[in-house]
Amino acid sequence: MKFNFLWWTIALLLVGNIETISPDGRKKLWKIVWDYWMCFLGYSQFSSDKQLNITQLLKNYNYTVEAHDVVTEDGYILTAHRVPYGRNGAGKEVPNRPVALLGHCLACSSIDWVWQGPNNSLALMLADAGYDVWLVNNRGNVHSMRHQTLSTSDAKFWDFSFHEKGYYDLPAIVDYILDFAQVDNITYVGHSQGTTASLVLTTSRPEYNDKFNLMVLFSPIVYLDHMSSPSVRFLAKYFSLIKAASTVLNVHGIPYTPAINILAETICNEDSSLQEFCIFLIQLFAGFDYDQVDRSKLAVYLSNTPNGISIKDMEHFIQLVYSGEFRQFDFGSDLANLLHYKTAQPPSYHFKNLKAPLAVYYAKNDFLATVTDVERFLAQLSHDPLETYLIDYDFFNHLDFVTAKDSKSLLYDRVVRQIDQSNPSITANRLK
Repeated sequence: MKFNFLWWTIALLLVGNIETISPDGRKKLWKIVWDYWMCFLGYSQFSSDKQLNITQLLKNYNYTVEAHDVVTEDGYILTAHRVPYGRNGAGKEVPNRPVALLGHCLACSSIDWVWQGPNNSLALMLADAGYDVWLVNNRGNVHSMRHQTLSTSDAKFWDFSFHEKGYYDLPAIVDYILDFAQVDNITYVGHSQGTTASLVLTTSRPEYNDKFNLMVLFSPIVYLDHMSSPSVRFLAKYFSLIKAASTVLNVHGIPYTPAINILAETICNEDSSLQEFCIFLIQLFAGFDYDQVDRSKLAVYLSNTPNGISIKDMEHFIQLVYSGEFRQFDFGSDLANLLHYKTAQPPSYHFKNLKAPLAVYYAKNDFLATVTDVERFLAQLSHDPLETYLIDYDFFNHLDFVTAKDSKSLLYDRVVRQIDQSNPSITANRLK
């Protein structure tokens, strides 16, 4: 792990010595190197929130947080985080609180739902509103890097895509919560891949539809043939080279790497002269919305994101880009697919099996889940969602669902009202 620090520093030093860069430019790069090493050595100049994990962050915000081990059918040991009640213990004495489970996007973690703090993070708003809140951590992220028999150095550990996250991870967590909380059903909120996982589950294992009183889908990733992200298009174009390199190097997954996150945090924090360039690179992926970036808190997010990801997970999403269909992983040949599925083409996920109540929220400036692709998904449904809402802000992008500084007024207040309607006991609890 420490070699990452060495290689990043060497790279920055080499760039800093290129004669074509101005003296002022070299000075800025030297400052980045210095800040980076200060972070590594523990002398960060940044505020305390910016290098905390989710447990430390929630304790700073005066919320109780628990970590629960959940074992999947195929042996992965996941960590589900729980925020059982509101800030400073508010609502602790209220029995039978309804449950909300929140699922994160690709290469992310449970911190997505809390990092903006009280009043602007959906998980904390729900906890303060009287919900028993649980947070998913899918296999491969920093909180879910364990298996009953496999090591993370085993290629088989990383042999998963969003299918396994939906087919194994999500039902294991749902069943654990239902048993722990002694409730019949829960509300689920997913963002990006978090929506994909819930749709895999409810279409592949229809018995789980009854375990959700509501599924809230933020920026649903289903069809991707109109995806407009330049970053993802570039990745898709050259993915065969990435896959070949991963095979040669025997690297099948990219775990959470603190060196990379500290570098990103250093370059992207509010004191860095490169913060605007950093924001540009992020939004090249998600959609451009400079006004909704909270520059003072961006480093908090980047100190925990990106998180672990498998090569197969990336490949499965890229297959959706090229196929234009929502279907299982393509093993690359008719013969390989026949061996796995008994069909030459990967099976599609059938929305006729999706019966759970839905609320769908999408955005005009989302480079990944475009309006065209989301509305194609909506047209495939066998029942109407309880709410379908195109966010009333022209520049709302893919990451704004969990990062926009005005997410409360633009989205979350509305979502909490919808969740309340699906959990009538919440109103009775508030009146007690």
